Amino acid sequence: MATRKRTGRSRKSKATDAPDSLVIYVHGIGHQEAPEKLKLQWDLALFGRDMQERTRMAYWSDILHGTAPPPPLREKRVARTVNTDTVLARALGPDAELGDARTLARGLLGTMGVQTGGTRKKVLPLPAPFRRAIARAFLEALVGDTAAYFFKPATRKAIQQRLRDVLPTPAQTTSLTIVAHSQGSIIALEVLAALPRGLKVDQLITIGSPLGVQEVQDFLSCPLQVPSNIRTWHNFADALDPIALDKGLNNDFAPGQFTEDGSTKTVFIVDEIVQNTRSRRLDGFNPHSAAGYLAHPSVRTVAHRSARVDAHARFLVARDVAAELAVEGRQPVLIEILEPGFPAVGEQREETVAFEKKHATHPTLEDRIETAAAEIEKIVGAENADAARIDPLRRFVAAHLTPDELTRVALKHRDLRVYAVWKSARKRRLLERSGSVIHADAARASYGAFGEGICWAVLDTGARHDHPHFATHKTIEAIWDCTRRGAPRPVDDDLDRDGHGTHVAGIIAGGSKDGKHQGMAPKTKLVVYKVLDEHGEGEDAWIIKALDHIAERNENSSDIQVHGVNLSLGGPYDATVYGCGFTPICVELRRLWRAGVLVCIASGNEGQVEVTTPDGEVELNSPMSIGDPANLEDCIAVGSVNADRPHLYGISSFSSRGPTSDGRLKPDVVAPGERIASCNAHFHRRGQTSYREDSGTSMAAPHVSGLLAAFLSVRREFRGRPDEVKEILLRTCTDIRRDRYHQGHGIPNLMRMLLEA
Repeated sequence: MATRKRTGRSRKSKATDAPDSLVIYVHGIGHQEAPEKLKLQWDLALFGRDMQERTRMAYWSDILHGTAPPPPLREKRVARTVNTDTVLARALGPDAELGDARTLARGLLGTMGVQTGGTRKKVLPLPAPFRRAIARAFLEALVGDTAAYFFKPATRKAIQQRLRDVLPTPAQTTSLTIVAHSQGSIIALEVLAALPRGLKVDQLITIGSPLGVQEVQDFLSCPLQVPSNIRTWHNFADALDPIALDKGLNNDFAPGQFTEDGSTKTVFIVDEIVQNTRSRRLDGFNPHSAAGYLAHPSVRTVAHRSARVDAHARFLVARDVAAELAVEGRQPVLIEILEPGFPAVGEQREETVAFEKKHATHPTLEDRIETAAAEIEKIVGAENADAARIDPLRRFVAAHLTPDELTRVALKHRDLRVYAVWKSARKRRLLERSGSVIHADAARASYGAFGEGICWAVLDTGARHDHPHFATHKTIEAIWDCTRRGAPRPVDDDLDRDGHGTHVAGIIAGGSKDGKHQGMAPKTKLVVYKVLDEHGEGEDAWIIKALDHIAERNENSSDIQVHGVNLSLGGPYDATVYGCGFTPICVELRRLWRAGVLVCIASGNEGQVEVTTPDGEVELNSPMSIGDPANLEDCIAVGSVNADRPHLYGISSFSSRGPTSDGRLKPDVVAPGERIASCNAHFHRRGQTSYREDSGTSMAAPHVSGLLAAFLSVRREFRGRPDEVKEILLRTCTDIRRDRYHQGHGIPNLMRMLLEA
C-alpha cells in the first residue's frame, strides 16, 4: 500500500473509506511538487476548491526523482540536443544505412516536441523491430521518465502499483473517474486493461495524451482497444501540444464492450480539440500544462458531470487563477475576505460558529483584512515582500503571489477567512465636437449648468494638473496614485506620460480662457485617481483601491463629497468564472452606486472584429461585445456616435454592441466619441499643441459624466439618488433610430433632463 506521501491523500483519508463518488488523478512526467500540494493544485484547477476525500493522487514522481522539492520554472524546460547519427548507430549498428532511419528520427523527435524542421505523427519507413529500436534509443536520450517506465520492468511495476494502491474495490464506490495527464494516460490504460472485471470506471479523462503516437503504441503492454471496464472515455488535446501529437485516439483504439446489468454497450473514445489555457499566453506559454487542461471549461464539464459535482457550486480559487498554478511566477490576485457570520468554502455551520466564538476579539471585517494581510506576509517572507505587493483593501487583500504561495493560502483559507481568490484582471484605456450634440452648451446658457458644487472622480492614467485648461476654474482638486503598494498617495508632479487621463478629464470639466474649448461641466471639481500605468494598463486591485478611497471619503462626511466616477477603461471577463456584471470590480462599483454615487463607464471598443475570408480580411460588427465592467447593471454604460452627424452616420464602427452575455440591454446611451478634441498632456513639448483629437468610447463616457455633473449642479435634490437620475437620463434621450443594442436609449439631452426633472 502506498504511503500518504506517495498518494497525496488528505491526512484523514484511508483506502478503505472511498466516498460514493471518487476522482483519481494520474500525473505525467517530470519532477513534481509534493503529493499533497500537487493534489490540491489539481483540485483547484478542476473544481476550484480542496476536494479532500473525494479525490486522490496516484503519485509516482518520487520513484524517479526522489522526494526533494522540484527546481523552479519546471515547465520552462531547456531543450536537449543529441547527435542523431550517434543515437541511430547505437540503435541499428555502426554499418547500418541511415537514410530512412534519419527520416524516422525526425518524426520521432517531432513527437517529443523537438524542433527538427518538420514533424509527422506516424513515420513508418522501417519494419516495426527497427522502428522500436530507434524509438527506444531516442527515448533513452531525451525522455528519461518515459524510457525508465517502458524499459525498466521493476520501475514500470512500481509506478503502476501507485495507481492500484489508490483504486477502490468494486464495493467501495458507486462512481469512479480517472483523470490522467501525459504519461499518466499510458499508466492508466495499462493498469485498467489488466484489472479484473469487477471494478467499473465511469469516466476516463485523458489530457495531453501521447497514446495516439505510433512510437508510444509500440511499447504498450496492452492491445489498442478500450478496456472493457471503462464506461466512457473522453480525450482532450490542444492543437499545439507537442506531446499529444496525434490529437485523436478514436481511430487508433478499437471500441470496447462495457457490460452492466446484463446489457452491453459499445464504447468509443470521444476526442475533442481544446485550447489549453496556457497556450493562450506568450508569457509562460505551455500547451501541455496539466493545470491549463484541467481549468478548461470542456474538461471541467465532463469531470463535474461524472464526479457528480455541481458545476455552479461555490469555489475557493477562480478558474483563471487556478490555470496559472502550473508555472512559476507571480500573478496578481484579489483575496476576498469573509464578513463575520459567513462560512468559508466547505465549512459547516457549527464550524463557523466555533470560529466566530474563538476569534470574538477580532469581530470586524477590518480586523480580518489586517490579520489576513499579516499572515500572507508571513507566507511570502520578508525577502519577497516588495515583489508580492501585499495591499490591504476594504474587502480584499491584493497581492502578486507565486503558485506555491497561492497553494499555501488555499490550505489556510478557513483560518484566513477567505471567501474566494479572484484574478486581479488587467484593465486598459479604451481608445479608438461635441457639446452641442448632448445640448450641454444650451443648458449652460439657459440654466447656468456649469457643474458648480459638484465633484467627479476620474479613474485613469492620471492628469496634468498644470495644463492651462484646468487652471481657469482650478478644476483638479487632487491626484491620487493607486498603482503603488499601500494607501493611495497624493501626487503633485504626476506627468500622465500616457496622456489618456488628461484627455478624459478635459472633456468633463475645465476650459480654455478664450472659451473655445470647454468641458461639459466647466466648473466641476475633479479628483483624479491614477489606476492605469504609463502604458494605459492596470489591475482591478488598483481600481478597487480608488473606489475604497471614494467610499471612505463619502462615509466620513455628512454630505456626499464625490458625486460620480468616470471609468474610461475596461477589459474582457471569463464567463465560466463570473456572472455577467459580477466580477470583483463590478461588485465594488455596485456598492458605490447604491451608496449614492453615479458611475459612468465606457462600453468598450470591440464593436468590430476582423474575419478571414477567401477574399481576404473583412471587418464585421460584433454583437455581445460589451466589456467589463460596463456590463454592470448599476451603472451608465456609454457607447460612441459620430460627433458631427450622429443622426446620419450613427454608431461608431468601433463601439461595443449589446446585449450583455446574460441578455440585458447595453449600452445604456451613446455620446460623441469620434475625433474629440481635448487636453494634450504633452502640451509643453516643442511642436505640440494644447489640445489634440482622440477617438473611442473613452471619449464618449466623460461626455455623459460631464452632463450628469451639470445636471446635479442645477437639480440639487437628485444628488445621492443615482437610480432616479439614470431613469431621467434614459427617458429623455434623443432616439437616433438605430438598433437598441447598438444605441441603447439614444443620445443624452441635458436640456430635456432639466426641463422634465
